[in-house]
Amino acid sequence: MSTYDFGPAEGYHERQPVVLLLDTSASMGRPAEQPRIDALNDALARWFAGEHTAPRLRARVEVCLVAFDSRVRVFDAGRGALVPVEQAAPERLFVPVDRMRPPRLEASGLTRLTDAVETALELARGRYRTLQQQHVPVRRPFLWVLTDGAPSDAQGNRMEPAALAETARRVRLGEERGEFVLQAIGVRGADLELLQVLAPKAALMLEELSFGQILDVVFQSSDRITPDRTADDIHREVRQYNDKLERMRRLEEQHR
Repeated sequence: MSTYDFGPAEGYHERQPVVLLLDTSASMGRPAEQPRIDALNDALARWFAGEHTAPRLRARVEVCLVAFDSRVRVFDAGRGALVPVEQAAPERLFVPVDRMRPPRLEASGLTRLTDAVETALELARGRYRTLQQQHVPVRRPFLWVLTDGAPSDAQGNRMEPAALAETARRVRLGEERGEFVLQAIGVRGADLELLQVLAPKAALMLEELSFGQILDVVFQSSDRITPDRTADDIHREVRQYNDKLERMRRLEEQHR
C-alpha cells in the first residue's frame, strides 16, 4: 500500500498517476541574473501549496517527480529528498497532488533525457500494476517532460535523432497499448527537433508562459484524460487546449 491514503472522493474513486520529468541540467541555471531553475522552484512551491488544485484533482491525482541532469533521481517524499531510483521506496514515490511538497532543485550537469524517460516509463507501469492489484480503479498514467535544452549523451554531446529512436519506439508502443500518455514541453531554447522525435504528436513549445502557467497546462490537461480516448486523441486535445490558452494570453496582452 502507498504511504499516502486518499480520503473519500465522491464521484472520483479512480486514481490518475502523473509523472513530472524535470530538467535540472546546467542550462537551467541560466541566465545568471534570474536562473530558470529558481523560477521553476518558485512555481513548484507555489503551485503545490496553492489553490490551483481543483477538488477533483485533489481527490484523484497522484504525482511522482523525476529530476534529470547527469543523473536521474526520483523524489522520495518520506525522506523529502531526490534519490537514485534504486534507493527509493516505491510506496512513497506517488503522492496525492495536494500533499506534494517538492524539493528545492539545483541546476548542474548534462541533459540525460532518455535515461529519465526510461525510468519514468517503468515507474508509471509499476504504479499502474500496483493499483490494479489493489483493485483500485486507475486511469492511464500521464508523463510530462519539461526541458529547456537538448538531450545529451554520456559525454555531453547533443544526441542525434537516431540515438533517440529506441526510446521513442518504446513510448509509441506503450501509448498504442494504452499503458500511458507522454507529453513533452520545451521552454526557452529547447531542441524542438529532438522533442518531436521522442513525441512526434506531443511536443509543445511554451516559451512565453511562466512555469506556473505551464503547471496549470500540465494538470488541467491531465484532468481531461478519459478512458475512452486514444493517445492521439489526447495529444490533439492537449494541443487544442494549449492553443486556446495562447489565444487568451495574447488577448490579455493586447488589452493591458
